[in-house]
Amino acid sequence: MAVKDAVGRYGEEVAARRLVEDGWEVLVRNWRCARGELDIVARDGRELVFVEVKTRRSDAFGGALAAVTPAKVRRLRLLAGQWLADQDVAWPAVRIDVVAVTLPRAGAAVIEHVRGVG
Repeated sequence: MAVKDAVGRYGEEVAARRLVEDGWEVLVRNWRCARGELDIVARDGRELVFVEVKTRRSDAFGGALAAVTPAKVRRLRLLAGQWLADQDVAWPAVRIDVVAVTLPRAGAAVIEHVRGVG
């Protein structure tokens, strides 16, 4: 596994753990289809949330949140629509969140959760 992949997987684990600590239920991790991948699908109360996780080792080049462009949000919407179409359950509310994980050289991961990006 490449270092980049390992960093990304670790960030997803950190994000999933934080969501569970915050009382969320993680339903699916790393769901894939022909169009791409959803990092985390979770339930926050009555809302279904598609969570994009971005992990970086530093804030250089704009940090993790800068990687979530309008094109990326459009792609997440398409993937979320595909996931929903494959389910037998209707959700009263759906949203897309981003969890940015920064892994400093020393100390704990820094987590920033942005709700409702798309």
